[in-house]
Amino acid sequence: MWNRLFQRDVSPDAPSRSTSAAPRTVSDLDHRLQDLDITPPSPSIMRGDTYTSNPQAHQSPNGTMADLFPLLDLPPEMIDEVLSHLDPASLAQVASTCKLLHSHAYDDRHWARISKALKLPSAHELPSPFGSWREFYASHYPYWFLPKHKIWFSDRATRGHALTGQLTLARYDPRLGDIELYRLHAENTAIELQQWSWNPNVLIHTFSPRVNLLLDDPIVKLHLGIYEPGGRMRKEVELTRGEERHQTGLRSRLLLSRPVPSEAQAPSMALWPPRVFPAVDRVRCESSTLFKDKGHKPSRYDELSESTFRTRVWTEFVGFMGGMGARMGEDVMTFSTLPAYSYEPTSEKPYQGIWVGDYSGHGCEFLLVTQKSVEEAAGIPPIRGMSDEERRNITGFPSRPTISGSHSACVSRPGEDRDPQGCSGRLEAIKLTGDVNVPRGEYTFVAEDIAHRGLIRVAQEGIFKDARVVRCWGHIASRGFIDDGYIPSQLIMISHDCLAQYWEEFGHISFFKRINIDQFLDVETAPAGAVL
Repeated sequence: MWNRLFQRDVSPDAPSRSTSAAPRTVSDLDHRLQDLDITPPSPSIMRGDTYTSNPQAHQSPNGTMADLFPLLDLPPEMIDEVLSHLDPASLAQVASTCKLLHSHAYDDRHWARISKALKLPSAHELPSPFGSWREFYASHYPYWFLPKHKIWFSDRATRGHALTGQLTLARYDPRLGDIELYRLHAENTAIELQQWSWNPNVLIHTFSPRVNLLLDDPIVKLHLGIYEPGGRMRKEVELTRGEERHQTGLRSRLLLSRPVPSEAQAPSMALWPPRVFPAVDRVRCESSTLFKDKGHKPSRYDELSESTFRTRVWTEFVGFMGGMGARMGEDVMTFSTLPAYSYEPTSEKPYQGIWVGDYSGHGCEFLLVTQKSVEEAAGIPPIRGMSDEERRNITGFPSRPTISGSHSACVSRPGEDRDPQGCSGRLEAIKLTGDVNVPRGEYTFVAEDIAHRGLIRVAQEGIFKDARVVRCWGHIASRGFIDDGYIPSQLIMISHDCLAQYWEEFGHISFFKRINIDQFLDVETAPAGAVL
């Protein structure tokens, strides 16, 4: 229906419409939006109430525009209803067709709808200094996908190890009109030792992490006026300001990315994000040219991935008296976001979310915890545990210790055949940031069934009272992610916001706590740090 309303009878002999020769009859905001898509026909001669480059090209026998454009014969409210289904690039193209559609496409109600659909916590009302929602949206188009998706994790860390990665949050600052991306950081603030009454040989290390954004070191900062005119799709955006560049020599740029079609994703291809993560798009994360060739960059809006991007960083040494300098240490980081359905908790999947875990000497690491229903987990093959010899090569333990004594009653409660709501399916914890043993993009633990079939017991002791304890597999590896495998462990489900993992062979308990990501996104109310 919509295609028929926009159909045209274009003569095959009509000359092509060159944008370079066209006078400036469409506003700069339209050019800023159209610049990123297949360039729409540009007006060069205005005839009657329609723009056309050839006065004879679109004449109909009776001369009425409604015969050529059925959309124009609709009542105004119906035209607005049709335009309300268009994306920003299509709406900008419609604005360049005729006076009538130009006025409808400029209606700020359309652009308010598009802008508010971003759900920016700091932009409920039209921010200053913009005079319209349309001007607001055009100011950072097409980079609004950064604060829209808010959570971004990379394949490597800035000035860090390639296995660790980093977790960042994107937000919009209405005070400055900037889009900002900062690293999320966590550290344990207080460690207390407690003896575990269920197993006196185990000492419990308490976990009270402080989580904050590193506001003094932005990964991306897009301020108004940062974009060069024309070619926003393939041009790399210079992120380093001139003064900072002169003082430190550090340079960074933002690159848009082009997804690899699913049918072209070979098993051996290095992709980001890894296949263990749910994702809308996947892109290459290795390139011999450091992603400088055109094949990695979109040329049109429909080639743009809004769930991935890249940053290029390097150090530039300027020669004496402005002479020839040197470019060193160039590297490219690839970022991806997560679909909201994978981390937003529901009544059926209350454990889903972004979590932070205690990894002893490695410090705090961030995790994605996903919960799969029984049906979703049905086709997943069971995890193969490591043999005694494999475990001995990594841990030095001769074999899995036998649990005995006061804590030997690892059985389900009598009559335990019904589970509380949300306690069913498969629980997976995937590292968003990692360490030199088990890197980012790998499972850290998997509980294959948190329902009664996987239930070991219901704890009655100390801080774990009334917590469900289920069978779980823990992922371990030697340094450099060598000889990795899974060993038996127990997952202590303290609450929907707190989990603990008992590593049976190590005699150690690790804690995990949920992070409220949204509290860091509103720049006017965000805390300097949050202790969990």
